[in-house]
Order: sequence, then structure tokens, then C-alpha cells
Amino acid sequence: MAEQFVNTHYSFHRDLDGDHERVDYASGSSIRIWRNREAQSYPTHWHSAVEIVTPIENNYTVVIHNHSYVLNPGDIIVIPSGELHELVAPEWGSRFIYLFDISVISKIKGFSSVLPFFTSALLITHENAPNIIADANKLLLHMDELYNQSEPLWELSIYADIINFFVLIGQNHIDSIMTVPSGTTTKQKEYMEKFNAVFTYIDNHYMDDLTLEAVADIAGYSKYHFTRLFKQYADTTFYDYLCFKRIRVAEELLINPSLSITEIALRSGFPSISTFNRMFKKIKKCTPTEYRDMRR
Repeated sequence: MAEQFVNTHYSFHRDLDGDHERVDYASGSSIRIWRNREAQSYPTHWHSAVEIVTPIENNYTVVIHNHSYVLNPGDIIVIPSGELHELVAPEWGSRFIYLFDISVISKIKGFSSVLPFFTSALLITHENAPNIIADANKLLLHMDELYNQSEPLWELSIYADIINFFVLIGQNHIDSIMTVPSGTTTKQKEYMEKFNAVFTYIDNHYMDDLTLEAVADIAGYSKYHFTRLFKQYADTTFYDYLCFKRIRVAEELLINPSLSITEIALRSGFPSISTFNRMFKKIKKCTPTEYRDMRR
């Protein structure tokens, strides 16, 4: 039975059925922006939307995998779709909560190079991202203004800001970790071009029997060097990222009721239905059939 949490400020309610939240987007759109002033917490749940939370007054706590992220005003956390999380509110305060469908922009060329940064929750603070925190908050405030004005093309304008938000974070991530021994701009550009090619190749060949050795060869690195560089860039292993990519594809295919689970498994690049079911449940915390039912 669904449990509803109602907020009259934007006529927005959070609708939980078990641990799954059916996101109440603004009418006819795939975006919801909410200035939340409630002292009410939300139990562990997940949803298909990406969620961004940033406190305005007082702190706010997000719990993911038993780890508590205590956000201070101006801090930002990005919670990927499908991630189980809990929201813990203080007795007073306010915060912005942004919910949106990432699939709207995920197919843009080049987005695959940014996607690895968002395989898990991403925390952005004055301490770990001093060069971008102000600009990131400006983009979030501008999204809220656009949302409340509801001018023509408001949704398109907000997605443009969301893209810029991801580009800002991606560039900061690259600047902070993608250093090369020589430290030259030319060398770093070459390094980035190779990884852009790697993620584009994965996008185009995730259905194939991809191996670490083959993709490393495409990048022009030895298997061992590529393994280290990939982990540095994506903060995950090559095979874990490949599985993550395939599950993302499966999520989109599961929306189509005419496709069988077996067909979706094969189209997503999994060698067998058993492997698909096991990995899907490991990552999404539910079976493909359960996920399909919830998306309906």
C-alpha cells in the first residue's frame, strides 16, 4: 500500500510504495523542483529519477549504504537513479530538492564520458570542489527560478542548466584526477581523447563480448596500465562499469512491454538470463520483472 507525504508549498507529494517512490513530476514534464521546509524524514527508498539535494537553512542528512552525508548550506549531493537512500531532516530548516529523468540527456554525444562520475552518490562541497561550488549553486538557483516562472520552453531551459551542471562537475573531476606524468596540456588532451573514445566504444559495443584486453588495445595501453587509468578516471573497474552500462540499457528496454526479459537480457549484452537477473538485482535491489511492474 502506498504511503504519501504531502507538501502543500508546490502541491507536491512523495508517494512511497514499499521502498519505491513514484516521482510526482510537474504536469506534462520530467522535472520536479521542490523547496522543502518539512521537519519530516523519509525512510529508505529509491526512484528512477536522479535527485539533487542542497540545504538552504540548517543542515540535512542523506544516508546511502549505511554512510551518512551531513550536508551544510551550499553543499550539494547528487543521488543516481535507483540508489537506495534515506533523507533525515532536522527540526527546522529548508532545502532544495531536484528530481529529473536523466534519460532525456543521457544519449547526447559526449555524455558517456561524464556518466562514470555518477555511478554512485557524488558529494560537492566547498572543501572538495572549491573551484566550482559557487557556479554549481548558481545553476541550481537558476533552475528553481525557471521552474517557478513557467515561461515558454522552461523545461528545455532547465535541462540546458542540468547539462551545464554535469559538464561543470565533469571538468572539475577531470582537472583534479586526470594528471599525466609530464603535466603538459597537450598530453592531457591526448589522454582525454583516448578515454572519450573508450566510452564511445563501450556505448556502441556493450552488446558484444567486450574484454578488458580488447578495449585496452583500442586505447593504446597495456592491460595493466589501462586497468589503473580506468579506475583512476571512473572510480570503478572496467567490468563493473560495463555491467553498470548494460543495466542502464536494460532499464530503458524494460519500459517496453512487448519485449521479453530474455530478449532484454540479450539486447543489453548479458550472456544469459541468469546472469542478467543476478546482476540486475544486485545493482537495482529488485528483479527485472519487479522493476518493470514499478515503472508501469
